[in-house]
Amino acid sequence: MAKRLRVSKRVDRFSCLPDELLGHIISFLPVKDVVRASSLSTRWSKVFSLISNLDFQNCYKTQKSESDSFMDFVDRVLLSHTGDVDRLGLKCGEFINSSKVDEWILYALQNNVKDLDLWLICGEFMGLPDEVFTCKTLASLKLDLHNNWKYALKLPVKVCLPSLKVLHLSGIEFSDDDSTRRLFSSCSVLEELVVKMRFAFLRKGKFSVCSPTLKKLTIDIAHNATNYKIVIDAPILVYFSCLHLPRRFLLKNLNSLVKADIYLGLVFGPGYSLFGHNAAGTDLLRGISNVQTLYLSCTFGEVFLKDSTVIPELPKLTYLHLDGHFLVGWERVLPRLLASFPCIEAFVLKVKQPYSRDNSEVMLPSETFPSFLLSQLKKLTIMSFKGKKDELHMVKHFLENAQALENFTVQIIARKGKTAEIWRSMITKKILKLQKVSKKCEVLVSFLT
Repeated sequence: MAKRLRVSKRVDRFSCLPDELLGHIISFLPVKDVVRASSLSTRWSKVFSLISNLDFQNCYKTQKSESDSFMDFVDRVLLSHTGDVDRLGLKCGEFINSSKVDEWILYALQNNVKDLDLWLICGEFMGLPDEVFTCKTLASLKLDLHNNWKYALKLPVKVCLPSLKVLHLSGIEFSDDDSTRRLFSSCSVLEELVVKMRFAFLRKGKFSVCSPTLKKLTIDIAHNATNYKIVIDAPILVYFSCLHLPRRFLLKNLNSLVKADIYLGLVFGPGYSLFGHNAAGTDLLRGISNVQTLYLSCTFGEVFLKDSTVIPELPKLTYLHLDGHFLVGWERVLPRLLASFPCIEAFVLKVKQPYSRDNSEVMLPSETFPSFLLSQLKKLTIMSFKGKKDELHMVKHFLENAQALENFTVQIIARKGKTAEIWRSMITKKILKLQKVSKKCEVLVSFLT
């Protein structure tokens, strides 16, 4: 009897919520699931019409009949929808009619859309409706075009996006310098900009990003699009990512920059003269001189060794994550490189070498590295360790000379086979037996399978 009484007192609090709140909650479910739920009752049908997040996906359909069914489904959902649209997400494959995509986008614009996320393969895509570029409610616009490298962004005469804070553009071209200037200057509150180009988008000219409100910037340009100049003026930028380099960089007013993720590629490797393409790398690093955290990926060859000034001093850098491909010995590159970072306290090194070398006879006195490094480096991680003699020599050198070291982690790529366990035990013992100049230093050995 007592058990029945407890059951009878249960309250369906979910059904007691107002329709508007229920509509907001179920907006986070897949649209197809919400459609199924709407058939349960008249009330759920009404709630369904109020959902504010609309995400439709057709990107992996390979049959035209499936795409036709998808277009009918989207039409039916929008026909029954009555509330505002906070978000419209479309992932459309090659069989989706471009005019249908325009209709769906216009519907969202007419219903105060805030977030527009478009992932399109449409072969007939002719561009976004002009109304997108004058939408007062739009706060986030993401446009990702796949397999459509011939599309150049076309802007209407009037461009005004007063609420846009996030702008992602991928797989498009800019027709000229003026189009980029007009677009970015029309976004008066822009905080995050991502530009990813899979193909050469601006073979000659200038790509400018000038924004007093921008906080995060990512530029990922195709490696074959190099004959242009990038200009960035962003006084409150805190994060900057750049993959592949143009011919030249001009960076201004980046005094607020905290973190950067930079891929320099082969600019200091073979095939480039000392004052050739690597000038862009030097321009870039000089422009981010106030950065505190740096993720740097680069290939180092003889060009780097000819003039260490190609890496300018970064006086505020305290954390460096280096993904280094060494065409010459690390013992020649690292001392010159790290000399540019006088305040470094944490260093993560991922070592790549094109061939196996035996450095067992190479002697590296502590003065080879800058004295400030060995007296202030607190955390050191060596990744992609394979247990080669030259790598063990590196570990030994840092342990014997880094006086302030507190944490030293070696991440080893585990071997496979019958003798793997024996090798793991042997290499671990070798590392842990090495002498340490810092009494505070804790050594951790881990294995990546």
